[in-house]
Amino acid sequence: MDINRFYNLETEVNILGAILKDNNALCSVIDFLDSDDFYNARHKLIYGAIVNLYERDIPIDLVTISDKLGESLPEAGGISYLSEVYTSYLPVYNAKYYGEIIKEKSNLRKMINLLELKKKELQDKDKSCDDIVDSLEDAFLKLRTKDNVQDGNTEEALIQVTEMLQRRYENGGDIPGISTGYRVIDKMLGGLNKEEFIILAARPSMGKTAMSLNIALNTAINENAKVAFFNLEMGKKQIIERALSALGEINCSSIKTGALKDEEWAKIMKVSNDLSRSSLYIYDKVFTLRSIIAECKRLKIQKGLDIVIIDYLQLVNTEERSESRNLDISKISRQLKLLAKELEITIIALSQLSRAPEARANHRPMLSDLRESGSLEQDADVVMFLYRDAYYNPDAENKDILENIVAKNRNGQVGIARLEWKPEYQKVI
Repeated sequence: MDINRFYNLETEVNILGAILKDNNALCSVIDFLDSDDFYNARHKLIYGAIVNLYERDIPIDLVTISDKLGESLPEAGGISYLSEVYTSYLPVYNAKYYGEIIKEKSNLRKMINLLELKKKELQDKDKSCDDIVDSLEDAFLKLRTKDNVQDGNTEEALIQVTEMLQRRYENGGDIPGISTGYRVIDKMLGGLNKEEFIILAARPSMGKTAMSLNIALNTAINENAKVAFFNLEMGKKQIIERALSALGEINCSSIKTGALKDEEWAKIMKVSNDLSRSSLYIYDKVFTLRSIIAECKRLKIQKGLDIVIIDYLQLVNTEERSESRNLDISKISRQLKLLAKELEITIIALSQLSRAPEARANHRPMLSDLRESGSLEQDADVVMFLYRDAYYNPDAENKDILENIVAKNRNGQVGIARLEWKPEYQKVI
C-alpha cells in the first residue's frame, strides 16, 4: 500500500504557511477544512489555533499563534517549527486547491478506518448485511464535502418557510427582507432578501453611487444591517464625505471647502456618531474578484454580513486572462450570484450601461442596454435602472425626480419607483 496516497505533509505545511503570509487565504478553505483533516499532529494544533484566532478577528502571525497554543506550543513543535513553516512556504495561488488535496486524503484515511470497522462488524452475528450496508452508505455520505451534503429532502425547508410565513403574518404582511429605506421599492422587491443578486445600472453621472450609498446608510443605520461597501472608483474619504452630506443634509461643496456653520458642525458630530456605531464597512483598496470574495467570507465569519454593495462591476479584476471582457463579466456575475447563495446575503452590483439609450428618443434604459447583458440579465434576480430627465434636459419639469426602474424581478413585480433627488446633498428620499 502506498502510504503517500493518504497524506501529503508538504501540502499541509504549504497551506499553513500560505495562511501565515496572507490571512485571507483561510477564506478559501475554512468552510470545508477542519483541523482533524490534517495528518500531522502538529499541523492539527496549528490549524485549530489559526481558525480560533480568525473567528475572533485576531491577526494570525507567529506571535498570536504561539500565544493561542499556550501550553500546547511544545506539542505543535514550538516557535522554531512555526518559524520553519513560515519560511518554508512556497507561493500558493489557489489555496482552495491545496485544501481540497488535504480534505481528499483525510477522507481516504477515514474511509480506510471505516472499512476496518465494518470488517469487524461483519463478524458480529447480530448485524445483518443490510444493516451494515446502510451504515456504510450513511458514513460515506458524511465524508463528502460541504457542497455535496444536500440530499434533496424538503422537510427542513418546509419548516423554515412555514415559520417565515408565520412571522410575516404576525407582522401584518410586512416585507420579508431588509428595508432599503424606500417604501415603494420595498413594496416591489419585498426589501433586500437573502441569496439575491441585484444589478443597479445607469449611464454615467446618473446617480448610481449616490443611490447605492443611500441604501447602504439606510440599511446599516436604520435597520442595523451589516453592510460591506466596495468602491473601486472613489477613495474612502470621498465616500465618507458623501455619507456625511447625505445623512446631515449638508451641501457637498461646504463639506469639501470646510465652510461650515455652527449648526452644520453639530449635524456632522451627530451623524458621525451614527455612522461610527453602525456596521458599515467601506473598502477602497479591494479590486479583484478573489479579494472581494475573501473579504466577504471573513466578515461573514467574524462579524456577520447581510448586504454587499460593489461600485462598480466593470472595474472588478478577475486576475485571469480571457478571450474577452464579456467572459470576464460573465464569470464575475456568476461568482457573485453563487456567493450570495453561499453566504445567504444580498449582493448589489452597480453596472454601466451601453450608449444605446443616447440614440433613442425615449432615453429610459431597458434590459438590452446592459453591457454584457446576456450574463448579467441571466444571473441577476433583480435588475434596476436609474433615470433622470434632467440628465438629458436641464429644463425638465421633473428634474428633481430620480426614477428607479425595476425592469426584472424574479420574485415580484416590476415597475417604476419615483424618488426625490437632492443633488446638493447627493441624497435620495
